[in-house]
Amino acid sequence: MRVVRTSAPRVQAPLAAPVRPAAPRRPGPGAARGAGDAIDQGAPPGAHEAELQLALAAQAARFDAMMKVLAEQQREINAIIDLGMAQTKRDDALMNQWIRLI
Repeated sequence: MRVVRTSAPRVQAPLAAPVRPAAPRRPGPGAARGAGDAIDQGAPPGAHEAELQLALAAQAARFDAMMKVLAEQQREINAIIDLGMAQTKRDDALMNQWIRLI
């Protein structure tokens, strides 16, 4: 039996907000007294950028994992919708055959 697809509603992926790096850290209360920020004093130049890049990469990985799960759920929903449509068509065909017998 051939199943003909109709324009059944499909589940659409939600639009995601753009990924932005975390806001830069503000100096602590000790910085105002001349103690300085630990990132500025002891860290090599570019360490803060590397930290931001790692945070951004971790956020992107979490987002990708979430989207994979969502895509799998959408595939399952669409398969169930297609199965329901095929069952409805088979029921209609059986009903038409039953009516012809009468």
